Amino acid sequence: FFTILHLESSGINAEYGDEGILINKESFPLSPELWHKMWKRAEQIHPNKKKMSAEIRGQDLPEVAIPTPPVFRSTQSVPEKLYLIQEYISKLQYDYTGCQFFEIKKNRPLCRLMEVAKTMIKEALPIKCLEAVVLALYLTTDLVAIQRFPLAFKTSFENNTYKHIVLGIYYNGKFGALGLSRRDTLMYKDLKHDTLYELLKDFIRSYKQCYHTVDRIKLGLPVNHDSQSMEVIMWKYSSMRCSKLSSKQFRSKCDTYSKQLRGQTAHQMKYCKEQLAVSDVSDRSSAGSSRSMSSKNGNVTRNEPA
Repeated sequence: FFTILHLESSGINAEYGDEGILINKESFPLSPELWHKMWKRAEQIHPNKKKMSAEIRGQDLPEVAIPTPPVFRSTQSVPEKLYLIQEYISKLQYDYTGCQFFEIKKNRPLCRLMEVAKTMIKEALPIKCLEAVVLALYLTTDLVAIQRFPLAFKTSFENNTYKHIVLGIYYNGKFGALGLSRRDTLMYKDLKHDTLYELLKDFIRSYKQCYHTVDRIKLGLPVNHDSQSMEVIMWKYSSMRCSKLSSKQFRSKCDTYSKQLRGQTAHQMKYCKEQLAVSDVSDRSSAGSSRSMSSKNGNVTRNEPA
């Protein structure tokens, strides 16, 4: 919280997002109008109200250290590089200010999102989970040996619904994750999980420790390593409703996605899914025509178990 208060010297017309938080719609530095709204919110939620802001504003406060992006050496392994990336993201800190400084539109092409990531590095302001995913994508661009895919969670706690997202990582037969959260257990995961199922169960256990129930998990397509790509990230490729799936079904869905991830590119995975959808529609249409013809002849055909 106090980190951002030190940045007052650093103006943006802002609007409120769906969750009631301010969203920076323009550029830096922050506008006096936005600073006023941020201070007003801080006074509303802080125990000391205006006394807190009076003690801080206008004071000669110490400079806040700006994190430096990781510089990789050729001798470092991929897991070591991923750890340095996570360390840098964590140093930016989670954003508790009530203002989202970097607007992330999921329908933007990858190259535009990478420009936003560059701005995150330049401004070094606190970020949230979606911003952290975009930043992780940028920082892993040159790690072409890894597969990166969006991994989103929808959870519930005391009749409230919460959403969270991390960047799933697959490398050399192991799964892990990069990201940022209020909870250390809901972001970075070492590249130690042999299967996607194990990685997801790890997250589910972590959520359980926070008294959250995981309702739905969404897996996106692997993201292109070309930072100049005009492709739009497919954030939702496979969706799993945990409460509706048995453990066996859950594992089967994870294994299906993993096999596709290992052997195919995002284009191929998307094409396969589209072909399956077309095939499914054709099968239903054929089955409907057969039933219609049978009904006209006074016969009803049923599929009996083998």
